[in-house]
Amino acid sequence: SFAELVPLEPFTRPLEGAVFQSSTESFVWSEMGLFTLGAIYLAGVIFCALRLIRGRRLVRSIVMLARSLGSQDGVEILLSRQATSPFAWSRLGRASRPFIVIPDCYARDMSPAQIEQIVRHEAAHLTRRDDEVGLGLRVLLCVCWISPFAHALFARWSEATELRCDMAVTATQTPEMRRAYAKTLMQALHIVAGRVRQYPAPAFSTPRVRTEKMRINHIMTGTRPAFKRRIDRVGLIAVAIGLSVTGTLGIAATATADTPSTKSVKAIASDIVTGRLTAKFGQSFDPFKDGKMRDHWGVDIAASIGTPIHAPAAGTIRVATDLYQNKPAYGTVVVIETENGVTTLFSHLDGYTVEEGQRVVKGELIATVGNTGRSTGPHVHIETYKDGERVDPMTVWNLSVK
Repeated sequence: SFAELVPLEPFTRPLEGAVFQSSTESFVWSEMGLFTLGAIYLAGVIFCALRLIRGRRLVRSIVMLARSLGSQDGVEILLSRQATSPFAWSRLGRASRPFIVIPDCYARDMSPAQIEQIVRHEAAHLTRRDDEVGLGLRVLLCVCWISPFAHALFARWSEATELRCDMAVTATQTPEMRRAYAKTLMQALHIVAGRVRQYPAPAFSTPRVRTEKMRINHIMTGTRPAFKRRIDRVGLIAVAIGLSVTGTLGIAATATADTPSTKSVKAIASDIVTGRLTAKFGQSFDPFKDGKMRDHWGVDIAASIGTPIHAPAAGTIRVATDLYQNKPAYGTVVVIETENGVTTLFSHLDGYTVEEGQRVVKGELIATVGNTGRSTGPHVHIETYKDGERVDPMTVWNLSVK
């Protein structure tokens, strides 16, 4: 008998007239939870993309309204009332027409020599094509907005570009000229204090105090920052982008492993439960052990939380509990013993309408699909014992694949 097969646990869940209690932790992996997480991620991508587009349009409008001061080495120098910090900009695909924009407040408060130093700094950005590279990185940042690692990577790249452009201006200058350049940077910070905008283009001064302190230190001492070799930088950037993209997309890939969106599942046509077959009886991959093989002593049928589960045949309820054999991994469990020595276990349930010792008829509602216990998503795990031996439930009950 089933009593000899497994020790019975006392009835631990009071009934309230067939009212089911949902597991709060199951929402995260439910269809609604996945939809909500996906909607939040997409909303973040759209917000970041719109912010980037708005920033590029702002820069373009500033350039279009600026007054030309002439050209220098093929770069057009512009004077703008709208700009709050000098910046370099070039049209996409038209690198032959780069611009350097100088705010009119700089022209009023700084000497021609200081303006020339700023122009050389921004010209170094154009030579390095920092505007185009930065735009590409910002697009990737829109996709990986949820990754703090991606934001940190972009911040470090921004610091490195400013340091290299400072080096391009001061590399061959005397200590007196370096001090003059540092003074120019300090005066620029004073002019735009509290008014620096985050243009999506390389700007001479930034709102990051740490970056500006680092720049002034290297300018005054004449030391060169320790930059990694080109091959090392390329490798680090590739790894960082890969980790950010993988981390962003891995959430959705993991979450949908046992949900209806999984392409490998097969629909089940059954009078016991309606859903999709996600794991068969016998050898299968263990989702909790990096894809290692395991002995799976039942079948898994994925379905939405609350999907009805009916008695496969007339019988007696032997177990109806939230803690089966002191094994929390099973979650909420119902066990029914039917004729011919057949016993069937249903686990990971959301709720049940029966109690131990109750007689039920075929097709009677006994429980609902849930996500309790150790589970990768809303589903029911079905195990069947015949004469004390585990057998494939699909060979005993009406669980045919469509």
